[in-house]
Amino acid sequence: RHLACAQGGTHAGFSRLAPSRSTMMLATIPGVSLVTRSRAAGARSRGARASKGRSVSLVTRAAGERPVGGGTGDNGRMHVPTDAFGGMSPEYKAASALKNLFTMVAVRVVMAQEMGYDNEGGAMTPTYKGLQDFLDENPLRDGNKWLEQLMHHDDNNMRLTALRLLEVRRAYASGQFDFGGMHDLAVAELTKENDRLMADYVKDSMNLPDAGLGEDGLNH
Repeated sequence: RHLACAQGGTHAGFSRLAPSRSTMMLATIPGVSLVTRSRAAGARSRGARASKGRSVSLVTRAAGERPVGGGTGDNGRMHVPTDAFGGMSPEYKAASALKNLFTMVAVRVVMAQEMGYDNEGGAMTPTYKGLQDFLDENPLRDGNKWLEQLMHHDDNNMRLTALRLLEVRRAYASGQFDFGGMHDLAVAELTKENDRLMADYVKDSMNLPDAGLGEDGLNH
């Protein structure tokens, strides 16, 4: 702390001298970050050089940010209005959607496991049947609320199943889901769709007659 103060009165100077603990930990975790490890390390370094007033939280954007350079912030990121997603950043909004996805994945994984326990064939275990009935009666739209309802089920077995689902979705999110592959796939699909839409636009534009020139192009 004294060293940082001597170099400028803040911790920013010291942050430039050594990588943060979270950056070093990130380098040991494959495929979990929203960015690659090298990009994440660069982002950490840039974050240390930025002032607190200009830092961008993944939960909420700083309320004082203003777009410059055609909507791009002075930190090089596109400016997303703070009220665009109810005060949440796009990353946090995406994480919320993934949370619901991981809950449904956990339900399907547990149901598949229960099917594997059925050695007689055709019959359903009580857990499988209970999950199927509960899902039919309560469509999964919000993962947390759905699990909370299941935790208050009249059947003790279903309450225990809810705890099992909590662990399964955590394990899947932390070690099974391919975040890097999702990033690559999302960018590839978006690029492909952009190219298709642009090609359709150009094709349609070439087929549109110019009302001011007439059919022969000579205003006849």
